[in-house]
Amino acid sequence: MFVCLVRDSLSPSRPGVLEAVARACSPRVEPHGDDVAVCDATGLTRVIGMPAVIAEEMRRMAWEREVGVRVAIAGSKTAAWLLAHARPDTTIVPAGEEARRLERLPLSVLRSLPELSGQRTADTLAIFERWGLATLGDLARLPRADVLTRTGRVGQRLHQAACGEDEAPLVPAGETPRFVERMELEWPVDGLEPLSFVLARLCDGLSASLARADRGAVTITTRLQLVNKATHERTLTLPSPMRDSKTLRTLILLDLESHPAPAGIDVVEVECGVTPGRITQGSLLAFTVPTPEDLSTLLARLSALVGDTRVGAPVVVDTHNPRISSMKPFLLNIKNPALGTRNPAPGMAPGTRNQEPGTSIRRLRPAPAVRVRVERGRPVEVAVSERTAYRESRGAAVTTAAGPWRTSGHWWSSDGQTWDRDEWDVALDTGVVYRLARNRQTDRWEIEGEVD
Repeated sequence: MFVCLVRDSLSPSRPGVLEAVARACSPRVEPHGDDVAVCDATGLTRVIGMPAVIAEEMRRMAWEREVGVRVAIAGSKTAAWLLAHARPDTTIVPAGEEARRLERLPLSVLRSLPELSGQRTADTLAIFERWGLATLGDLARLPRADVLTRTGRVGQRLHQAACGEDEAPLVPAGETPRFVERMELEWPVDGLEPLSFVLARLCDGLSASLARADRGAVTITTRLQLVNKATHERTLTLPSPMRDSKTLRTLILLDLESHPAPAGIDVVEVECGVTPGRITQGSLLAFTVPTPEDLSTLLARLSALVGDTRVGAPVVVDTHNPRISSMKPFLLNIKNPALGTRNPAPGMAPGTRNQEPGTSIRRLRPAPAVRVRVERGRPVEVAVSERTAYRESRGAAVTTAAGPWRTSGHWWSSDGQTWDRDEWDVALDTGVVYRLARNRQTDRWEIEGEVD
């Protein structure tokens, strides 16, 4: 015996309500979104009562949650589904009478079945209508072998549904567990030090639950109910699944250090969004990279020290100005975190050895200001300003100079990103090679970078 619950069209849709009502009565539930739920009612007559009592009890529980439902109870899942979608009231079908109770329903109700919602089903139903079929009874009276020969597997399934037969058994879905720990405090706490002891206990419980379920946390949501009845909520996204309790507690504390609660805390709740656990395999032939736990802790400490907007991975910006840069959140972008496999450089085939370039430039940010003496349009002496803590002494002579290379752009806008400068590569008598840049608008010289 199966029960199908369908949300009434005049009732608002509330996520999880129908599934919760079905689970309150039966352990074997097959939810279909927020509007349909099917459950196995075998054995409920000894617990709740006759089928009519079961249907009324489910309608009452749904109505208490402010959702109106249509209930159908039948000996097959398909018959209960079709009757619940076609009839506005409660329908109870005795075992063995499914085909007789379905025969007056129109063919269009077959489109409600989840496995028969495609275009091929619509085309097959159109063929049945051209044959003069109008109800499920008309279709059920046709020989199934002939229907299979002319319309294929889709037509055969439609014929089975018209007879109230199931193609597959009910597949119960397990209830999704929540990994959440909550503690109501006897006295409000204010500050990270007393809060750390509470978080340690909560994270220990979460770590044990994650280990038992072989899951790893990918998000951590911390909800703090304050003494002023407000809620302070913070969510962290982790670069890789993890479940170490000390790491989880450290990440939460570092985040709350940057974003402290504005008042005393009465209730602490920590919830983890999970994914299957991480399986790693070390290698004797490759360098290992930091573990995701160590990486997350390091990033959290840096963010607490310098700010969230100052920590990340560099991003190439679509501009011709080499001084413009941007950042994105840093993630460990390798398939196996335990292996030190390095991605090949752009333009290199996988497995090709990445040879070091002959020269490279280390750009200095911010660029140090320098004093440059120019003769006949070429720099001949470079003196670093005393305000910059750079190694070069004043008055170093230029032995070789190449340039200038003039670059300019963004002159058509007024957003302050206009640039117009000349760049020089100069070798000093001390053996250092600089790239100098002169702002043509202010005649100010800067060290763009050092050539290695």
